[in-house]
Amino acid sequence: MSYRKLADRYHIAKKTLCKIVNSQTAKFKNNFKITEYFIKQLNYSGNLVLDGKYVPVKEEIETHLLSNTKSKGKVPRSKKRQKVIRGKVLIWGADYLSHDILHFEFDDSENALAFDSYFRKLKSINYPLKSVTVDDKQELIRAVGRHFPNCIIQLCTRHYLKKVSRILGIGMIKIKIRSKEKQIERLFDGEDSTYIPTTRFRSIKLAAQLINEIAELEFKYELLIDFQNIVESIIYASEYKIAEYRFKSLTKYFWPRRFRMREQFDKSQVGTIKKLASDFKEHKKYLLSYLKYPHLNIPRTNNLIEGYNSQLELRLNSIKGFETINPAENYLNVWIVKRRFSKFTDCKKQFKSLNGKTPLECAGADISDIRDWVEFSQN
Repeated sequence: MSYRKLADRYHIAKKTLCKIVNSQTAKFKNNFKITEYFIKQLNYSGNLVLDGKYVPVKEEIETHLLSNTKSKGKVPRSKKRQKVIRGKVLIWGADYLSHDILHFEFDDSENALAFDSYFRKLKSINYPLKSVTVDDKQELIRAVGRHFPNCIIQLCTRHYLKKVSRILGIGMIKIKIRSKEKQIERLFDGEDSTYIPTTRFRSIKLAAQLINEIAELEFKYELLIDFQNIVESIIYASEYKIAEYRFKSLTKYFWPRRFRMREQFDKSQVGTIKKLASDFKEHKKYLLSYLKYPHLNIPRTNNLIEGYNSQLELRLNSIKGFETINPAENYLNVWIVKRRFSKFTDCKKQFKSLNGKTPLECAGADISDIRDWVEFSQN
């Protein structure tokens, strides 16, 4: 519920309500203290899904107006200090099987020091880290290597393929092709039919027109479409050997042959594919980890933590940012603690068994004696 609705319900000014919330959230234990309290009971999978979430925070900063103005006299205090939006970043991760958020960092950016602090904390509680699924963040990879040298890195395949699609710029082209294919399918006489009746002259003429339009699009964007399809087939291969075989085909046959025929293709397309091929070769090691180590059950996407990001975003939208850093961190801390004590209701597929349990319970914690999570979580 938004502050405005709460203020209306309890007939309290919004500023007063904010002060009450800030004073109450400051009383809560840090989320990591909750993890330490239950650590002997917790049985984590060791597969961590991690991401960063931007959080808008206003801060007062000094402005040197005297050096930039020709006017004389005293500069009003309101002009010396201004409040600007300086976003902070919430770095958080969830254990994959339990969905439990065991720790978070709140920093200026996704930087090396923040990641180092995050993984140092995990090491202090002997978290059995086997893998980390994350976006492409070199600082994180280095930090993991310092504290968990045997940990496997998995890049989020969904984010990587979205990046490839964005650079290729053929998303709308593929949609157009599929749309025209569906139009053709509707022209046939029934779902199981393999032909259009010869008496339907207009349908035959329209089908021929649509086929020509599809062929024209496929010819114009052949290089880009083929490259994207091959990359997707490598990343989504059923096993590692097949992915490696397809990658060799990409590097030994597809690209060399296409490069020799580069005069037939648009120069900008050739340049784009050349850069993406090099980028894919560089990141392949981390994109195929989930196939190379199937026994570790490594998640190939960070959809889990992205889901938490979406839930938090809904809450932040009603707040429209924080005035200062400490209230922001305290609020996020309480939100995460509450999430850990809240039962799942909408988990699907392989996680359907988590419904009716809290993340802490899914991780093995016994919270049956805790009647009031708010009272338990306060200092």
